[in-house]
Amino acid sequence: MKILVVGSGKVGSEIARDLARSSEVDSVIVADAQAKNLKNVRGHAKIRTRRLDISQRKPLLAAMRNVDVICGALPGRLGFQLMTIAVEARRDLVDISYTPENPFKLHGKARDQENIIVPQCGVAPGFTNMCVGDASRRLGTMTKVRVFVGGLPQRPTPPLNYRIVFSLEDVINEYSRPARIIEYGKEKLVDALSGRGFLNFPGVGRLEYFITDGLGSLPRSFPNVREMNEYTLRYPGHAEIMKTLRVLGFFEDKEVQVNGLAITPRKLSIALLKSAMSLGRPEDLLALRVEVEGKLGKKSLISYQILDYYDARNKVSAMARTTAYPCTSAALLVGQRKLRSVGVVPPEKIAKDPEHFGFVLSRLRSRGVRVGMPSS
Repeated sequence: MKILVVGSGKVGSEIARDLARSSEVDSVIVADAQAKNLKNVRGHAKIRTRRLDISQRKPLLAAMRNVDVICGALPGRLGFQLMTIAVEARRDLVDISYTPENPFKLHGKARDQENIIVPQCGVAPGFTNMCVGDASRRLGTMTKVRVFVGGLPQRPTPPLNYRIVFSLEDVINEYSRPARIIEYGKEKLVDALSGRGFLNFPGVGRLEYFITDGLGSLPRSFPNVREMNEYTLRYPGHAEIMKTLRVLGFFEDKEVQVNGLAITPRKLSIALLKSAMSLGRPEDLLALRVEVEGKLGKKSLISYQILDYYDARNKVSAMARTTAYPCTSAALLVGQRKLRSVGVVPPEKIAKDPEHFGFVLSRLRSRGVRVGMPSS
């Protein structure tokens, strides 16, 4: 098959490389608006690059219509636009972005065209949703879902003890966007960075957790679950610093006047935080745990866990690895027409099929990403 990857940043470039290594794929076209990003994927026989901006609608439509499947790896603010163009092009797409818009708005048109759009198919949301989908098959009745996930530096550097492992813009969105949770069976919005606590993650140590808006499509897919939360993991102390910045207005989009100049606090904060969040060495780790309670004759708890590390040989972050491989696995399932559903198909629906989830797990395992999970 022939695949187009739109976006060649830290994650998009690994999506392209992983697809190019796959025997099912004949060629990969990588498109990005910035020439420097395209350098990340040059040198592979199956990969061709093209400088292309998402605002260039006609050339992008033409590029989409010349491939079998599209993988989207753009920042969240651009994800829905890319999905919309893919539907217009009548092409299947697997996307990793967490968009502010509801991707299910595209379901009717995509379904009528017999196209497949898999939204939010990275690590979280994405693989975490797949775990919940698998758990729903194992348990039958689910009552509680808790997702813990964080990309962290192996050697934290003060004062933030954090290093950028994906789009800084999307990191700030996590800290400022109200979070959707399920409490007592009702959906509600709470402040990001709330619900803080601590846990000991095996192999890492003591981490803090706090609520963020990362459930994605889970509340829609499983409306009868009584409690559902997604928590971001960081080294202790990070959340309080970020909350202070947010409360003081550093993440606001509304312009302020400073000596006659109009300044957007969020843009200034991103510019300043970029250096602070680039301190230290690039080696990172990805800590993930999904806990699902339910009833299988009696009250049961099953969990899924990943602890993945920076790939020093290929210089690929753990965050890029664990985000890219669920996306590429779903893209291969879509491209080979293995899915029975059409329209907007969330990751958890794919994983309800044990063969499909097994395929994703086998590809993760072959790439050194080990998933601890319940036995069959």
